[in-house]
Amino acid sequence: MDALNFSDLNVPASAALAYDAQEQLIGLIDSPLVGWKVGATNPASQSKLQVKSPICGPVFERTLVTSGAEIPLADLHHQPGLESEFAFTIGVTLRPGGAKMTASSAKEIVSFVHPAIELVCSRFEQNFDVDPALLVADGALHAALVMGPGTEPDKVGDLSACRLRTFVNNEEIGVGTGSEVLGDPYESLAWLCNHLNRRELTLPAGSVVTTGAATGLHPTKTGQLLTTDGATLGSASLSLVA
Repeated sequence: MDALNFSDLNVPASAALAYDAQEQLIGLIDSPLVGWKVGATNPASQSKLQVKSPICGPVFERTLVTSGAEIPLADLHHQPGLESEFAFTIGVTLRPGGAKMTASSAKEIVSFVHPAIELVCSRFEQNFDVDPALLVADGALHAALVMGPGTEPDKVGDLSACRLRTFVNNEEIGVGTGSEVLGDPYESLAWLCNHLNRRELTLPAGSVVTTGAATGLHPTKTGQLLTTDGATLGSASLSLVA
């Protein structure tokens, strides 16, 4: 499929309409919804995307990739950005109408914490340089998610102090902690839960949630081995091939 030129499209007039369009997109994708990504969780990414708050988008079964896999760049519309992230497996089902979530209460619904790689790009010719409402409608830039092994939250400690390291071809190119993600990745999860509650959407048990870049956004190209290392959390990796 060719990339889209956003000048040919109607831009949603509000965030609510952008998420309306996103939910219509979910219904059109021929792959089960398995979770969510949260993005723009620090000032640098918010500035790049020209937004003032986090954004979120769907993760589909077909975009959830096994660690160690090869991903053909031909399957994507652009050379994607690489983000090292903390991801969660959700242990209970959250239905609309519940109380507002906090970082503390969000931690209680997590069964496993994972190191993860998210690949991000859009379906527009201009990639990131598009009206943010269109980026939200298009799925908030999600292209692929690779998750490493899971660790129970109580065995992780203070997630805001946990460090992730990003490697390309075994060379470290970035390092950061959970504090880069709204101050704490559990804050990112709480934001998502509250968003889904407002949208009257259920978050089923077993869903995966990835929480935003901890080491920044890094460019990629063909022939690279990408790795996110979480020390005692383990690691996640993938290879970009032609």
